[in-house]
Amino acid sequence: MSWLAVQTQVRDALAAVIERAKTPPERVAQHWEDVSKLRWFGVSADHSVLHASWSFGRLRGVNSSARETVGVFQVNRASFPGVDDAALRSALDAFVPAAIDGATRVYLMRVAAQLAAVDALLVLAPADEVSVFARPDAADMPALTPRWPEHARERVAAALESMDAKFVARFLAVTASPHATLLEAASPSPSGRGPG
Repeated sequence: MSWLAVQTQVRDALAAVIERAKTPPERVAQHWEDVSKLRWFGVSADHSVLHASWSFGRLRGVNSSARETVGVFQVNRASFPGVDDAALRSALDAFVPAAIDGATRVYLMRVAAQLAAVDALLVLAPADEVSVFARPDAADMPALTPRWPEHARERVAAALESMDAKFVARFLAVTASPHATLLEAASPSPSGRGPG
């Protein structure tokens, strides 16, 4: 499985969520001052499971500086009919070679899902502000930049030797980034180079 195939699966899944988010039903729309555009859109990625959340800005009659959202939803066919979560899981599972040990596999699947989610957000640009958040129960907490697991550095390095070169380059660039949060670390540099 290529890195491009994983990126495409994640981007397609998030595109389906964004399309649904941009056209809220009346029972949702009535609670917001303006639903003409998304003000914030966030994603959490962990292994092969994505969660999404979004905001239209201010709720009617609520004067608060806190970000109000529609909630946090698992990205699957049950919640978003246009999403093929089975294909998404399969792509992420196939991306990390089966011969790699369990802990290293889990780590690399998580990082791959996170990086693919960042790339999708940067390409789709669904809202004024985008975010990759830490966990489904922490939508206001940005995901931290993945770092090399020092206790398993040799295992991870060996695993990367058998993986897609474009992903490996992206992994090395992001894990070496001085930025504390994933979105900053994985965003294009001021030189204009996009995600790879």
